[in-house]
Amino acid sequence: MKRRNLLRKVTSSVLVSALALGITACGSSTSSKNDTAAQKGEEVVQEAAAISADEFKDTTINIRVMNEYRNLDKVVAKYEEMVANDPILSKIHLNFSFVAGGDYKDKLTMALAAQEDYDLMFCGGWHGLSNFIQEGDFADLSGYFNNDNYPGLKAAFPEDFTKAMTTYLRQEDGTYKTGIYGINLASFYEDSRGFLYREDLRKKYNCDPITDEESLMEFVKTVAENEKDMEGVSLSNFFRLDSPWYTAKHEHVYTQDNVNIFGDQTWVYVGLSDDNGTVLNAVVAGDDSAEFELMPEGYQYDFITEYTQERTKWNDYLFESRGTTDVVEPDAAITYCALTEYESKVKTLLEKIPEAECGFYVIDEAQRNREEGAVVCDMVTNNWLVVPEWSEKTDATMYFLNWMFGSKEAHDLFELGLEGVDWTANGTDGYIPADISEDEKYFMPTYSFTLNPNYVRKSEFVMSNEEINAQYDYILDASSYKLSPLAGFVFDASNVETEVANISALSNELQLTLSMYDADTAKQKIDKWHEEAEKVGLETVRDELVKQIQEFLNAKNAN
Repeated sequence: MKRRNLLRKVTSSVLVSALALGITACGSSTSSKNDTAAQKGEEVVQEAAAISADEFKDTTINIRVMNEYRNLDKVVAKYEEMVANDPILSKIHLNFSFVAGGDYKDKLTMALAAQEDYDLMFCGGWHGLSNFIQEGDFADLSGYFNNDNYPGLKAAFPEDFTKAMTTYLRQEDGTYKTGIYGINLASFYEDSRGFLYREDLRKKYNCDPITDEESLMEFVKTVAENEKDMEGVSLSNFFRLDSPWYTAKHEHVYTQDNVNIFGDQTWVYVGLSDDNGTVLNAVVAGDDSAEFELMPEGYQYDFITEYTQERTKWNDYLFESRGTTDVVEPDAAITYCALTEYESKVKTLLEKIPEAECGFYVIDEAQRNREEGAVVCDMVTNNWLVVPEWSEKTDATMYFLNWMFGSKEAHDLFELGLEGVDWTANGTDGYIPADISEDEKYFMPTYSFTLNPNYVRKSEFVMSNEEINAQYDYILDASSYKLSPLAGFVFDASNVETEVANISALSNELQLTLSMYDADTAKQKIDKWHEEAEKVGLETVRDELVKQIQEFLNAKNAN
């Protein structure tokens, strides 16, 4: 209990210091006014000014995306044609290049180190986005958003979206500076996770409609017993099946990528007060009861270990060689599938089994029932566009993006290509690819350059499937989401770098997410992990995490 008293003391001290926290948000430049505002704890955003057509000179912006585009020249030529009479856009020219995904991180790191001549680049969250932001590599674009001088960006990135894109940079003194250091690329804020299931087999064996986990399990069991050449579950990823990941967030208990500092094998759950303003505790599997007693009601026991043990009930229906890469999995009754992967997985299955029928089961019950506000998340994806801090063409770059995100016509051009040549419209919200050769067809890795929730055209496959179309409508509807109070938090591990590395190494050995063990063995593995993690600094890291989240919430709520 000595550590717990210390934690209460630290948390209390952080709460007292809330009034001293300074928050700043900068536009395309900084000034002494911003410094003064920071000292007063005020937030100041400098709006980007409108570009003067008389003073603006011909400018070529250099753009680099991840993975290959094809037949881009005809789209750029169409852009030049569309803006030919615009006094500013007619002077903004585009020079594209790409780097293959496997090489992208290394090339990105090299480009930033050498300050290469790029004005707009793709950067994935997995490429080290937060570290690059912390090091000052990317320009703060705050002033271009919610700005009447840039109406296209204002329309495509409404206030909630810009809030979600805002980064909170923790300073050495514990204060936070805010800014928009990247433009998030998303066609929705979070994918629906679920399973593709064999509807033809459900009918064949007269199984009940699959509406919940019980009926899903019964279907899997039936297929496994009767189809000897098939597996019950294709486990590329169980992805939080029946886990507290989704449901707990509605009761002020959060786990998400930005707090899972030890990796996905040992999730960290953070308990907040009813107003989401105070950190109650952060817990991991195997913690003693004193840790869980500080959590919100309903989570005052080791619910994490309980979930891990409960999930082992699926083990009998999983591929015995799961976790290996040198064997081919047999066909399965159900296959893990995100909603946006469903179309491609169905088409691949039909190439192999033309008579197959498919259905889609959404894991989270609230999402399955399409409840309003059911998806509590960061409302951003891992895909970002960034402007290098040293670029001298930021205004021109943002002016072009203002145009591209400013209308469906402009966005469709770079997302789908030439209308009537590469695609045709299917109603107001759909599209049909043109029947032309791959050599002629336009292709852009859209996750790397164009995606935006306001400009989504659904495929003919989606629109012709009533259930799938309805689920798409749900994930495209902003009212389906709530912004997590931990959105924007980034853990600064500099004070506990060694401890985090050592605990993460222990976590990576567990393989709990593959359900490799029976329930008793899983519990033993967790207890052993926890014992070893405590020896290498688990409590030190917990205190640091709680302290930083509290400082973050104080800064965010003071705004």
